[in-house]
Amino acid sequence: MADPRRPRTWWTFPLTQAVFCYAVYNGFEWVRSQVEGSRAQSIIHARQIISTERFLHIFHEARVEHWILPCAPLCNVKATAHLNEYAIRFWNIYYGLMHFAVPALVLIYLYHWQFDRYRLWRNTAGFMLAISLLGFWLYPVLPPRLLAVHFGFFDASHFGGWGAIGKAEAGPMANAFAAMPSLHIGWSTWCACAAVPVVRNRVAKVLLILHPIVTFFAVVITANHYILDGIGGLVTLALGYLVARAVTRAPADGAEKSPPAASDTYPDPMTTAPRAPG
Repeated sequence: MADPRRPRTWWTFPLTQAVFCYAVYNGFEWVRSQVEGSRAQSIIHARQIISTERFLHIFHEARVEHWILPCAPLCNVKATAHLNEYAIRFWNIYYGLMHFAVPALVLIYLYHWQFDRYRLWRNTAGFMLAISLLGFWLYPVLPPRLLAVHFGFFDASHFGGWGAIGKAEAGPMANAFAAMPSLHIGWSTWCACAAVPVVRNRVAKVLLILHPIVTFFAVVITANHYILDGIGGLVTLALGYLVARAVTRAPADGAEKSPPAASDTYPDPMTTAPRAPG
């Protein structure tokens, strides 16, 4: 059954929320495209990140990519072994597809089953996007795959995947230097934080916990982000959550609040049917 705490108003109607979320994300993409820094700036900042990672002894991104692409940084796509080609294509697909699919599924789940939690984490996502724009504007960073060859990276997008893997560099919403913070890490961790506490199916819970870990591997192995970009994504998510907690209005008495049940959770559609009242 759906969450009885969800108010029946035009604003909470599914189509209204879907249009709102879609509009916010498209607005974010448009603003991101307008704050693109210069390539010269992005190279300077990329070198700063690399220097910091070397100081911290965590500059291992090229080594990780070499696990899948031993030919990097001088790969010949047509001459690459099929096993390596299929492996990197899998990670390209994971990088391009799951970034959109999993957050959408989590939002739908929370909207239907945990509406109060949906409001908080929807707002968290919005503030995370807004804060990330400051990073893209103030600190443009060239991603590893676009660095000079001597850094040891190969642009894995040449192997293809799901859709336009190199979307950041083409089209009206382009921003090739929006690497810091990594929203792939921000979104994947958002999914885990938003859904794991309320999902009761163990398999789904484990997959959600693994999602940010696998995503972190995907963004590094495809040379789309530095390790520090991922840390930046986590910080951006944390800040977005703090702002959302501060501004998200608590449910009003009556309309959005119902007396708590024996357990303050609602049945998960992936579990057995709820017991009949007795």
